[in-house]
This record gives sequence, structure tokens and C-alpha cells, in this order.
Amino acid sequence: MSSPFYGTRWFAAFPIVFFVGATLYLNLSGAFDTGSMATAGLMGMMVTSFLARDKKAYWDAVVEGLRDRTAILVITIFLVVGVYGELMSQARLAEGLIWLADELGLEGAVFVTFTYVASAIFGIATGTSFGTIVTMTPILFPAAVAMGISPALAGGAILSGAATGDHFAPVSDTTIISASTQRYRSKPGNADIGGVVRSRLLYAIPAFLIAAVLYLLLGSGGDSAGGRELIAEHRHAPGLFMLLPISIVIGFAVKGHSLIQSLTYGIVTGSITGLAAGLLTPRDFFAIEDGNVSGILIEGVSDMFPVALMIMVLMSTFSLMRHYGLMETIIGRLKSLVGRSPRTSELAMFGVAWSLNFILLGSTGRISVIAGPINDELGAMQRIHPYRGANITDAIVSTFSYFVPWHLWPIIMLSVIEPLAETYDFVTTPATSDFLLTTFYPAVIWVVMLFAVLTGWGRSFEGRNGERIVAWFENEIPPDARVE
Repeated sequence: MSSPFYGTRWFAAFPIVFFVGATLYLNLSGAFDTGSMATAGLMGMMVTSFLARDKKAYWDAVVEGLRDRTAILVITIFLVVGVYGELMSQARLAEGLIWLADELGLEGAVFVTFTYVASAIFGIATGTSFGTIVTMTPILFPAAVAMGISPALAGGAILSGAATGDHFAPVSDTTIISASTQRYRSKPGNADIGGVVRSRLLYAIPAFLIAAVLYLLLGSGGDSAGGRELIAEHRHAPGLFMLLPISIVIGFAVKGHSLIQSLTYGIVTGSITGLAAGLLTPRDFFAIEDGNVSGILIEGVSDMFPVALMIMVLMSTFSLMRHYGLMETIIGRLKSLVGRSPRTSELAMFGVAWSLNFILLGSTGRISVIAGPINDELGAMQRIHPYRGANITDAIVSTFSYFVPWHLWPIIMLSVIEPLAETYDFVTTPATSDFLLTTFYPAVIWVVMLFAVLTGWGRSFEGRNGERIVAWFENEIPPDARVE
């Protein structure tokens, strides 16, 4: 049988190779532009089309990916998340947390721990690692250093908070993608985000507590008037009122409501709270000035357009690989190597997400988009429940990405700290390698998930009707999960 391409059918993988190549180049160049990565994927599809024998069938496969229910769902969620995240940022939640630290008189190791916890809360609230780093670092980092805390430890605490938020937040891109790419085999649909977050508590809470204790034990530094003055400048007690919409979103999502509906409740509650507390004005939501439209509603949606475009392009590249049988071949080879038991299948899932940490230099959202569909197929071999597949994928995505010196997040952290060193004479700029031993949460969650995979702790299977069958420490498919 002749190849559908002028050459090998593996040419169908060219678009994803173009995308990965663009990610590597842009990251190494210090440019983190999602739109450019999506453009590279699109260019890859256009170039590859010339190699296809049946060009109509080729582009039909591309369009089929755009019609994928998962892609449409994820894009819709991201647009709503954009509004919610913008609302939380503009309503001064960060300044509310700073007020709390000042009122409690935190210092030394306790302040380092607070820096981690506050950054984690902000990350869970907004679902964005980038937003957590660029919002919390200018306030907490110089304050911590002024108190005598080492720059490496202060930066590591913020990076850990960003990783915690990225891993656990219902509105995080990695949470949304890792859940939405895990499909049920015995019924229609994908893993619901609320159920995934609820089951994730088993892994996230121990990792969070261990990381907090490590910061408390290893943090150092004395009190300083300079740090106190800096905190006093940014304290704003009403910002704490925005914890209410955060709890509403998490509460409704965990109870099983759709994330879009939960976010809608959070946006409405947050808007009312922000207006009532004087944190926001009607013009903050929507304004027209000099022919330009601005505000939380417009900016929240428009900021997500590049991400939505990237997801559309990547879903199309996976559609091509499925259409031409590449995914089936890749999964088949992995199955023959490691898919003989639940443990080995989960180890393969662990390894796919971990290896992509290095290949994509820590671009967590991109790692999730690529690892998610592969791990979905690997988990299906042994009837691994979609919740478990999503949890393995997302946890490992949020590990080495945050502390390997040449990866995305330490570099972003450094780019935010460097201007601070010019503003504050007491701030010194650490090297990205300094974060290797001070970014605790990503390292801890890696160990926690490896333990869970090796021992079967928390392992669950998909039943014949899609139900979740918890079978901890079992290394074979339970009878109720077998398909005759």
C-alpha cells in the first residue's frame, strides 16, 4: 500500500515538529510569544500539505481537529478564565494578602513561608503562573531581601507558589487541558474539571504542606525597616474581600458544576464584591476612550486569543497524526514496551510528561497539550480512570519546568528581578541555577507522584459505565473495569 504522502506517512508529524522547534527557538531567544508558536504550527501544516498526495483529505483532517469537542470546550473555558483572571488582578487581591502579612507582623522564615502561601493563593485565584510571578515578585521579593532573606529563597518561594497555583487551580491552563484531553471509553465525554480537582487533593495537599514546612525550617533572615516600609506601601485590606469569589469558584467546581458555570458565578460575585468594596468602578469593566475599547471584559477575552489560536492549531496537528495512523503507531510501540500493567502504563505517562518538560523547556501549557492526548491513550490500555490520567499529567507538567535553570519560569523570574535590582540598592540578582535547591513544591510533587505511580497510591480505574473504581496498590485491572 502506497504512502498517503510523497514519502513516508511520518511526514504527518511535521507540523508538531515545527511547533516544538519554534517553542525551543523562542524560549532560548527570551521571547515567549504564544501567537508565534501557533503561527509556526500553521506554517508547518501548510508546508506539509505539499507533501500529501490527496490534499483535500489532508485539509479535511486539519478541519476535523478544529471541530473536536475538546478543542471547542477548552477554548470556551479559556475565554471565560481570561475575564475572571483579569478581574482578580485588578481588584487588588495581592495587596490584600500583603496587608495580612503586615498586620500579622511576619518576619524571617515565617515571612518566606507567607511568600510561598500568598503566591500559591494568588496562583490558584488567577490560574496563571506568569501572572503570579510578575504580580507577586515586585512586591514580595524586595521586601523579603530587605529583611535579610536570601534572594534564591525568596525567588524560589514565589516560583513554588506559581507552580502550586498552576497545578491545583481549576482555572489553570494545565488543569483545563490535562482534564479535557482525558476521555472516557465506556461513555461519551471527558474528565470533568471539578472531579479532577477534587481527586487531586490527595496529591496536592501533602505536597503543599511539605513545601510550606521546608520554607519554615530553611527560611532565614531578620526583620528590617526597609522591608516593612515596602510592604506598607502596597498593603490594601479590602483586597482580601476577593477571596470570596475565589472560594465560590473552587466550591462550585469541586461540587461537580461545570467550570464555565462556576466561573460565571465567580465573575458575578467578584464584580459585585469589587464594586461594593470600592476596589473597582464601572469604568474598570468597560470603557471607550479616543476610539479605543478597554476594560476587564475586553482585555480578559482578548488576552486569551493567542492561547485559543495555539490550541486550535495543536488540535489540528494531532488530528493529522490520528488520521494518518501515527498516534496509533506511537501508542502501540509504547504499549509493547511499557503498557503491560497499570504501573508500567502510568510510568509511561509519567515519563512522557517529564520528558516534555525538557523538550519544550518548561512551557507548561504546551507540554499539557502534547502530553494530554498521548497519556489519554496510554491510560486507556489499562482502563486507568481519566481523573488519574489528568492528575499524573498535570502534576509532572508542574515539576522540572519551574526550577531547571534554562527553562521558561526561572528565566521569567530573573527578567522580573533584574529591574528591581536597579530600583532597590539592597536587591541582588540571583542566577537561575540558584532556584534549583529553593523551589520546593515542584520537587515535592514530583516525588509524591512517583511514589503514587510506583505503589499505586490513589490509583483508580474506569468501570464499565464510566464509574470510578478505586483500587489502591493494585497492579492489574479490577474485574469490574474489564471489558469482555
